[in-house]
Amino acid sequence: MSLRIKTVVDKFVKELKEALDADIQDRIMKEREMQSYIEEREREVAEREAAWKAELSRREVTNTPSLPPSLPQKQQITKI
Repeated sequence: MSLRIKTVVDKFVKELKEALDADIQDRIMKEREMQSYIEEREREVAEREAAWKAELSRREVTNTPSLPPSLPQKQQITKI
């Protein structure tokens, strides 16, 4: 009888370990997927930020009023 109980307990422990291992592997995969998702979102944000900065720079260049033309330099007067 006790051998039968031991067999049942051993089988239960083995199945429990397998289920735990499967759960751990599942969590690891989900963590990797989440990390991949986060990295992709970060890349997208960085691309949008770069595009936004480029657009801002372009607008600053096109909206900057042109500087007044240089004032003529003093003409040298030569005495005759």
